[in-house]
Amino acid sequence: MNDKEEFFISDEDAPPRRTAPRKKKMGCFGKLILLGLLGLAFFIGLLVLIDATNSGGTVKKILVEILGGQTEAPRQVEPIIREKIVEVPVETVVEKVVEKIVEVEVLPPMPSSYVSWKKVDVAELWSDIPVKTEVISEQGDIASREREKDGSYGIEMKLKLTVPKPNQSAKELSGINENLPKMLNDFDALVSKAEVSPFFHHLYELKTRYIQERVTRIDRLLSRHNLYDLETVLQVAHPETGQKLLLVQGEMDVVTDGSDGDRWPMLDDYISMSQYYQPFTSYGWGKRSTTPNPLLERWETKLAEYETEFAISGLSIERNRYLRSQIDTLTAEVADMKVRSYLIAEADPFFVLPLSFLGRTDENEFGPSIGDYGVIIHGDNMYPAIAGDAGPSWKFGEASLRVAKALNEKATPYNRPVSDLVVTYLIFPGSRDETKGPPDLEAWRARCQELLDGIGGIGEGYQLHQWEDLIAKKKAEQEAAAAAEETEEVESPPAGDDSGDEDPAQPEKGADQ
Repeated sequence: MNDKEEFFISDEDAPPRRTAPRKKKMGCFGKLILLGLLGLAFFIGLLVLIDATNSGGTVKKILVEILGGQTEAPRQVEPIIREKIVEVPVETVVEKVVEKIVEVEVLPPMPSSYVSWKKVDVAELWSDIPVKTEVISEQGDIASREREKDGSYGIEMKLKLTVPKPNQSAKELSGINENLPKMLNDFDALVSKAEVSPFFHHLYELKTRYIQERVTRIDRLLSRHNLYDLETVLQVAHPETGQKLLLVQGEMDVVTDGSDGDRWPMLDDYISMSQYYQPFTSYGWGKRSTTPNPLLERWETKLAEYETEFAISGLSIERNRYLRSQIDTLTAEVADMKVRSYLIAEADPFFVLPLSFLGRTDENEFGPSIGDYGVIIHGDNMYPAIAGDAGPSWKFGEASLRVAKALNEKATPYNRPVSDLVVTYLIFPGSRDETKGPPDLEAWRARCQELLDGIGGIGEGYQLHQWEDLIAKKKAEQEAAAAAEETEEVESPPAGDDSGDEDPAQPEKGADQ
């Protein structure tokens, strides 16, 4: 038997079959009707299409007539507007795209907590003072509290100042000027027996105080040059003669002050050589003539101007106070100029003492005074001079323009002759004359020579400088010029007088024939 069984059903058992209806054949007449209907449908569709595009008014009429319909009554035909699509070439617009290349800085990551910070800068002021600034941050409280605390944000200024020790070594002083042991016979003995003067310590104390008082005004601090302008101050009495000596080692700045109507009555260059010029010096004497001081008129004019302004009502308290002060000062100065004369820095050799050195004779037997004699040593030269003026309490090392030019011919009121600490001042306390008077340069030199002899004398081959009297020289030149002018006037014949003229056509008398 096969895997697939076959079943046979007899014809009697099979359901009756459904037969499809027989199609009836269409006759010729029917086909004609069908073709007509199809043609009608085609024309109707064409009519609809033409009507939709507004392009078949006439055609539509013809079709209606063909189909046997009635045409509409004639009506005015409106103009037909036809839209024509024309292809016009259009220029292609090309957009230019500028490519920007941006370099993006790689930023460091932001901190997630407080970061401590410290910065140190080093600079230098105009006065050769190095400045070191340090900024340090620390974590504090919230901002609303920190802004109320003075210590949260501020400057703590600390100025470091090293005070030098005095030089009291003959060897070291000789290193500054090798001529000193040869110029002064007893130099080594004098220095070895000398003691440091209190004036040295006092001067640096004043310098330190001056700086402390101005520490918040950096522009007014002492320069390095003016701080370290004093090498030493030694005081010693010669063991044999007892002659007192104040040995000062320092530098030299220039002074241009002083005036004298008796000796130099004309308003000359020495009056206006410096913006700090004053007609006075501490050393002065009674006038010897009736010739007024060359600056008296200028001072009196200024005094009158201040008095006139002071009389105006309604000035501020500050202005009145200033005017009163100036009036008092000028009144005293005018009165002094009328009765006294002073040294002239351009003509007279003198040095300046700090005010802090003066008025100490009762306290210290080596204390100097105005009018005391001194000798200034620079290189291998020795210059006689006197203490002729007083200067700032904290400064040592100033001399008249006359002395400055002797040390350095390029010295001016604005150019010091010596910047290094190579100038030696030998000051003889208590040596001033009882009576002050006009400078007598010969007498000054003789007195300084005597005082040098009292401390061992001058070494062989050296001598005191001999100052020329510039004022006497100037007077002599003026007198000579005036005499020459008078002589020229006498020898010249009056205008129009030709009695003494020779006939140019005749030969000169005495001439060879």
